[in-house]
Amino acid sequence: MTDTSLPTPRLHTARLRLRPFGDADANDLFALHSSAYVLRYWDAPPWSERVRAGRFITAAGRWHGRAPGRGWPWIVSLTGRSSAGAA
Repeated sequence: MTDTSLPTPRLHTARLRLRPFGDADANDLFALHSSAYVLRYWDAPPWSERVRAGRFITAAGRWHGRAPGRGWPWIVSLTGRSSAGAA
């Protein structure tokens, strides 16, 4: 049996952008993950160092590379605002 690698999906509509993480997303990712209000129901404390965003982006890319097709690192942009996670 061969391992099938699926490409990371991209979805673009008038109000939504679903695409892979990129280094340029680090500042927005840090802004989200450093906010106690945003993370009030999260299972981890807010980030206090911006370098965590870069590490997260790198780790998400590695994780996807080990398990292609099982989940994708993504960025969602709704009317210009960003949100990030992994699906």
